[in-house]
Order: sequence, then structure tokens, then C-alpha cells
Amino acid sequence: MKKSILALVLSFALFSCSSDDSSSDNSSNNPDFAMTAKINGTTFQANNPFGTNEFSDTNIWNYYPEADYVMLQGRQGGAFGNPEINLWLKKSDIAVGTYPITQETFDTPPSHFIDLIDNANDISEHTNEGVVIITEVNNTTHIVKGTFQFTTVDELDNPAAPIGFTVTEGTFRYKFQ
Repeated sequence: MKKSILALVLSFALFSCSSDDSSSDNSSNNPDFAMTAKINGTTFQANNPFGTNEFSDTNIWNYYPEADYVMLQGRQGGAFGNPEINLWLKKSDIAVGTYPITQETFDTPPSHFIDLIDNANDISEHTNEGVVIITEVNNTTHIVKGTFQFTTVDELDNPAAPIGFTVTEGTFRYKFQ
């Protein structure tokens, strides 16, 4: 009887130990980059301006009220890097869904908006049209994930302006505040 109990205890101890170290493997939960995309076919991999993929924050640009919007900022190359993609999500609309992006009018703030800044050229990029798709929102961990694509034009007031940049295959995963 003692041998049976001892064998049962040893079996339980052996099988209750796990070699699963997925808690230390953040590759699926916390990717190397908070934002990725293709800009005119060139790979864009970015984190926030502080070089991490952990959180988002509103920076010094106050296009949209900080009380109403969260800005997910992907800046390739850190604090002074270039290019950068800024994605504003209206706090009341951070929910799974598809959100079309249209050219900004400044009359009515959009639900969500995305912008490309490339300081390597003389073009003033203005978002023309696109889409942001929020695929996952975790309100406990405050993680938001999704995809995006959009095009830019050089002149905001000229609908016939040629397309400046085409951004495709965009992804984001940020902790929002």
C-alpha cells in the first residue's frame, strides 16, 4: 500500500512539473516591433519613440484632444528616427471593427485617423484614404491589435494630386492608456 501511495505521489509530482516556458517566450504575445508595414514596398518596422514595443502615449503633437484619443506611434529608429506612422484611436471607439480612413477635413474629428511622416523628402504627406482594422482589444491588459493600410497625397486640398506613398500590410500591437 505504501508503495502504491509513493508511486502515486511521485507520478503526480513528475506530471505536475512542466517544461512549458511560454510565460518567458513573448514572441507571440509581445512581438519585436509594435508596428510593421510596407511603405511603397519597403519594410517598415518600428516601436514607440522610446524604442520599446510596450506602450503608446500621446506625444507633443496635439492634433486630437488627449482626453479623447490614444496615439499609437511607430517611429523607425527611435526618438529621432524616420519615418514615423501615427495612428489615433478615439478612446470611445477602441473596439474590434473596421474603420475607414478618409482625407482629413479638420471640421469634424474622425473616429480613427492615421498619418505618415517622412522627413527624408520635400513632400508634405497627407492621408488620402485607407482602413484601420482593430482585431483584438483586451481591456484588462489594455492591449490593442490590428492592421492598417492607406495612401497619402502631397497636397491636401487637391484631390487630383498624385499618390505620394502607399502603405500596405500594416500591423500594430500596443498597450494603450
